Amino acid sequence: MNMNSTNSGAELFKGVLLAHLIIVLHVAVIAVVGLLVIFFGGLARYWAWILLGGLAAVVILAALVYRRIRAGSRRMVRDLRGLPDMAGATTEISFLGGLASVKFSRPHPASHLPPAAGPAALLEESETQRIRELAQLAQMVEKNLITAEEFKRAKAAILNPPRRPGFGSARLEN
Repeated sequence: MNMNSTNSGAELFKGVLLAHLIIVLHVAVIAVVGLLVIFFGGLARYWAWILLGGLAAVVILAALVYRRIRAGSRRMVRDLRGLPDMAGATTEISFLGGLASVKFSRPHPASHLPPAAGPAALLEESETQRIRELAQLAQMVEKNLITAEEFKRAKAAILNPPRRPGFGSARLEN
């Protein structure tokens, strides 16, 4: 019997400790629920200030990261330009898997440009243009490409162009 009484005393002690543990856990759960009510009540009351503070923290962090990246990129560009192999070469750096890229190159001198197709076209005065067209007509008559009558008609058309309304030598007045 002695063995039974020690066993039952130990079981009783374990039961009492378990009951106390359950009560302590219930009190802890009630305390946590109370703190959550207080927290979310304060969160609901001060949400605008919390949002502004969070945005300010994000802006400050972004500014610091930007300054660090900018300082690092200046050093990187300076180091790249200092390399003897990079003199006059074009360098492209890709970020984010090619989503963003930066290209560094020096402008080519004019000697590397392809030659122009011909002399630059300039605007001619109407008198100069008429003289040139008459000279071309005279060459065509000399080569017997056009007849004398066709020459006279073309010459009359060049020297007496048709009047267009709104154009001409009329004087503009305010």
